[in-house]
Amino acid sequence: MLNRLKGILGSSEKKEEQPAELPVVQPFIGTDVETAPAPIHKPVRVKADIDHAGHMRTISHNDDEAKALEAEALRAAREKKTVMYGEDAVSAYLSNLPCLKLITITKNGETLCSFPFFNAGRPVDLRITEITECRNGYEGQLEAYVKGSIINFFDAAYFKNKNTYFPGKEARVLLAGIAYVLSCKRADKKARESADSDLAFHYENGDVDDYVFRGKVKDVRECQVLGRKAQIILVDFRTGADSVIDMYVCATENAIREKVHKGDHVSGIIWLQGFTI
Repeated sequence: MLNRLKGILGSSEKKEEQPAELPVVQPFIGTDVETAPAPIHKPVRVKADIDHAGHMRTISHNDDEAKALEAEALRAAREKKTVMYGEDAVSAYLSNLPCLKLITITKNGETLCSFPFFNAGRPVDLRITEITECRNGYEGQLEAYVKGSIINFFDAAYFKNKNTYFPGKEARVLLAGIAYVLSCKRADKKARESADSDLAFHYENGDVDDYVFRGKVKDVRECQVLGRKAQIILVDFRTGADSVIDMYVCATENAIREKVHKGDHVSGIIWLQGFTI
């Protein structure tokens, strides 16, 4: 298994290709270092550190494989962003995988967390309404008002933007989903569905950024994630009666093995993440 991961992540092997014309945005490029600005607002909400085990299982078969993947992805990372908070150096390492990447965040060389990261999508404008920070100080979730509704998402670049946030701030954000589980219903031209049946809602047994949703497939592209098939699905993500976001969802074989087609309806549970651009 480790040799396979090294072959995929290492620079000596042929890289898996990103699907053509997929709109992607990088959260950072290169290996530069910057100094964090003075904080504008201190988060009122502080929560326990996020357990990313469930997120890592979207791309691995078991916890042992997930740990091996985290270690190898950190070793083979090509992009690194470091932000100085006083004497503390907080760095994010971005793997060079296509489609679904990995971000590892460290503080003074010690790993704080690793998680899968999906950076395909079309930016949306929103207004931040609340900030929740993890106890490690460098992970966070944002509550935001977008297109008439409130949503919550994991901020993949919180480590570098945290001091710029405050309730009421207008921001442009790339939002995307990673599927825990997905099911597909073939398109039926005779069937009529009400808009309310498509409303996304928080997953009862998950975190605030976990959503149950149902949406119509607008586009599908196939890719490879760690040598396994995956699908990138463009869907309607409905957060209100008149609030719809065009969203890309990455679904690995761990989420769905069935091939999805344009016009189908998919439903399932996703992890909603994003970052300001």
